[in-house]
Amino acid sequence: MSVRNEKSAGTEPLAAFEGITHLTGKAYFQALCKLLAEHFGADIAYVSLLSADHMSARTLAHYEHRASMPPTDYPLDRTPCWETVNKRGCFYESAVRETYTKDAYLEEHEIEGYVGFPLIGEDPKRVEGTLIAMSKTAIPEDGALHTVMKLARSRTQAELVHTQYENKLKETISQALLLNYSKSMFMANIGHELRTPLGAMVGYASLIRDGQADKTTISNYANSICSSGEELLALISDIMSLAMLEISDETSKREKFDLLDIARTGRRLIQQQAASKNLTVAAATRSDALIVHGDAGHTKKALMNLLSNAVKFTSKGKIEIVVEADESGNARLSVIDGGVGMSPGEIAKATEPLGTFTHAYDMHQEGAGLGLPITALLMQRQGGELLIESEKGKGTKAHLIFPRSLVQTEEGDFI
Repeated sequence: MSVRNEKSAGTEPLAAFEGITHLTGKAYFQALCKLLAEHFGADIAYVSLLSADHMSARTLAHYEHRASMPPTDYPLDRTPCWETVNKRGCFYESAVRETYTKDAYLEEHEIEGYVGFPLIGEDPKRVEGTLIAMSKTAIPEDGALHTVMKLARSRTQAELVHTQYENKLKETISQALLLNYSKSMFMANIGHELRTPLGAMVGYASLIRDGQADKTTISNYANSICSSGEELLALISDIMSLAMLEISDETSKREKFDLLDIARTGRRLIQQQAASKNLTVAAATRSDALIVHGDAGHTKKALMNLLSNAVKFTSKGKIEIVVEADESGNARLSVIDGGVGMSPGEIAKATEPLGTFTHAYDMHQEGAGLGLPITALLMQRQGGELLIESEKGKGTKAHLIFPRSLVQTEEGDFI
């Protein structure tokens, strides 16, 4: 097979490469791919960044048949790029299609020669990207294309690491700006929620002070003041709980406790509140203990948050408390209601700390929506998680989940 005549085979590779070394980032990647294609005979050249699982890659610069191409995602499986990543390099002077017969891209572009260099990241043991060149004709190992790619590899690795840091910095700045906005919205929402009960308390107290009420009315006003005060106290307590959980890395207690005991305690504490709305609270039907390793206090607080939400946002019917081990061996303490329900987007917002807290529940009752973010953090602190399943108009299933590793086995050991 004849070797393709490179357009500038007589050009000193080092001199040609030095002509683009003043560039950085994406501009450098694009200039390098163009150089490989227009001056050293590659039909296709690209620099790519690997996905986290190393199953696919995305081109950062891509030059194909003397034209710049948009970013492209492609799988690594059954391609020479897989060899580039997993065997730390790939070179086929010719006949690459005979080895990778299921690579449709090679077939489509009639590729014969292939050169692939892995790009190592900050961790010397981990490949983060690739530098690839392909040709419809053979690529000699001592030719200018192969030589200039070897020269460019170290610089391209450095630019890839720089690009990754730059992307992380942009993401961090973006998250910081979003968090700042969310906190502003949070404070605006909290300000309104604090003013509502406080305004009611001041209003009723002023009427009593000014003698504008008889004994019966005074008693009613006093009840309203107490109710508003309790609402205000609960809101402030939630704000403090959320703030403390977010700013501290306090370690939860590590103790053995029975989720069935927590369920029974929660039912007893919520029954009166549920009865005031003619709701029944069904007890857990499980009879044998389900022992987990975590913080009983955190778990009880998390359960009470879920039960309070269920009572507040359920108009009729019953609320169920379920204690069970799922098929994966995880322990679950669940609260099931037939309330207003939420959409997937509303669930995400409802469990996100410092969010805008506008979800389906707001249509039925005012509230800052702090219960679910606090519950999620309470579970996170002890190695568990909060899972919400809900559908608008069809109720909500809220699960406090302890992973299998925190569940005691029948033999009395933790996995």
